[in-house]
Amino acid sequence: MIKVNSALQQDKIIELLNNLTEENIHFAYHKKEGISLLFETDADDLEKAAKIAKSAIKSQSWGSVLYFQVVSVSV
Repeated sequence: MIKVNSALQQDKIIELLNNLTEENIHFAYHKKEGISLLFETDADDLEKAAKIAKSAIKSQSWGSVLYFQVVSVSV
């Protein structure tokens, strides 16, 4: 599982990651906790999944100016 911390653009982050498949890694929105969005992933390497998610968000026009954090979460 990964956690995205962002106070803004949460709907866009959810839409982006739910539709993202990169290097056979998929993301599925799980739930919201305050400003944190939790996503399930089928990745074995959670750090790699977090880096892919962060890169995908930064590549968006709205993501390049967004203050956010992506971290892996052990369940």
